Amino acid sequence: MTVLGWLWPLARQLVQLAVLVFIFSHVLDLGIHDFPVFVFCGLIAWNWFSIGLGAATSSLLDRRHLVHQPRVPPSVLPLVAISVPLVDMVMALPVLLLMLAFGDGLRWTMLLVPLLLVVQFVLMSGIAWLTSAAAVFFRDVPNVVGVLLTVLFYATPVFYAVSKIPSKYSPVLHANPMTALVEAYRALLLGGPFPSALASLYVVVLSVVLFGLGLLAFRSLEGRFADNL
Repeated sequence: MTVLGWLWPLARQLVQLAVLVFIFSHVLDLGIHDFPVFVFCGLIAWNWFSIGLGAATSSLLDRRHLVHQPRVPPSVLPLVAISVPLVDMVMALPVLLLMLAFGDGLRWTMLLVPLLLVVQFVLMSGIAWLTSAAAVFFRDVPNVVGVLLTVLFYATPVFYAVSKIPSKYSPVLHANPMTALVEAYRALLLGGPFPSALASLYVVVLSVVLFGLGLLAFRSLEGRFADNL
């Protein structure tokens, strides 16, 4: 891969950051301290989730030739798809840390970020196995997932704080596991409030359950993949 190929994902995230910061700092001021850092922290977590699941959903369709190879377990393909944008996220983290260093400073709690990466990876793996298996039999699934991810973006506190949302919408917001994850990233990196114990437990349990269900469903269907690809 060329240098430009490596830098393009980071450049894309910085462009997204610039657009969101301009709109919600100058057009619609949300009154959030150090808004660029606030947005970037949520954006890199969301982009991994969105890009990874989008790629994982169509991973079996895009690499159908590997599904027919007995030496390549099909269950690995969705995991590879969600791992690629994780590299992009890791590349963006030094930029975020630099912004923090010139802002409010770095915190020792940032050393706990890998724990959140593990939880998010487990969550994404379960969903990826479910959507990629479904896409083999229903070819519109990648399009549906794309639409759902677009809707979910606005239900994830990437560019707004949860405290700014009316309480009547709170149950919908907290049903989204990415809400607690984004809040947790900000708590470790920015020193914001950490999600409640109940919200944290919900995300961990949901991630483990989806991981198990996703793997079970994938394994039960993979014997039929070759006949439908």
